[in-house]
Amino acid sequence: MKIITSILLLLLLVSCTESNTDCIDRMKDEFITQNSERDFTFIYEFEQDGEQYYIFDNGVAFDAIAVVLNEDCDSVCSFGGFRTNNPDPCTDYQNGINSARQIWP
Repeated sequence: MKIITSILLLLLLVSCTESNTDCIDRMKDEFITQNSERDFTFIYEFEQDGEQYYIFDNGVAFDAIAVVLNEDCDSVCSFGGFRTNNPDPCTDYQNGINSARQIWP
């Protein structure tokens, strides 16, 4: 949960001041730094409706939630974990998520 909170805080701080590419690169770098020693952590990307999306999956325990960001570093949805009342389900992005390709590690 701490990692997810860190990611979301970082999103708020950088999304208004950086270009799209810089923002995503910074998010990737931060995620890799925080998760490089952990197993089952991944970054994926997919394209849907002409837009690029990134999945940051910290793979922590069974209640881990993966966050999906658009190319503007906005969180568009989340999935995974035991939460059944997820306020931001990824139903609109399911096709893209299913075809995502792993970009890290």
